[in-house]
Amino acid sequence: MVDTYQLVLGAVAVGIMICVPILCVFLYDLAAGRWDERIRRLREGHTESLEHRRQVRALRNQHGVPIERVAADLRRLRGMIAVDSGRSAAHQLGNRMAYDRVLVQACAMCGIEHDLNDPTGGIERDIERLRVEAELERAGVVLTQPGYGQAA
Repeated sequence: MVDTYQLVLGAVAVGIMICVPILCVFLYDLAAGRWDERIRRLREGHTESLEHRRQVRALRNQHGVPIERVAADLRRLRGMIAVDSGRSAAHQLGNRMAYDRVLVQACAMCGIEHDLNDPTGGIERDIERLRVEAELERAGVVLTQPGYGQAA
């Protein structure tokens, strides 16, 4: 029969064989600064997951019109402006005002500065429209339909 003294000695030997190498590796990593790096990575992963959850929650609870719909409205109105030369001046002005309003909305969504709210007209307004359209295209909003400006 095995007495308790031998059991205790066996447990101590197993503990030494397992715990001492783990303790040595831990102390070496602590002295080398690796634990700081691991803790930093854990914290960054935690903040990234929190940010990801916030973004997903914001997408689920978003309000207003999606940017895709605004871009579709811009393309539709741009096409109407391109072919309204035979219409009345009031109709042309109405199309341009609607286009400007949707441009302002797209600029607000993308954070683009614009002067479309200023009371300008004529060629200055047209130049500002072109500049804003170029900025929106750079931001990733597709305004030009395939084949725009080409003869049918």
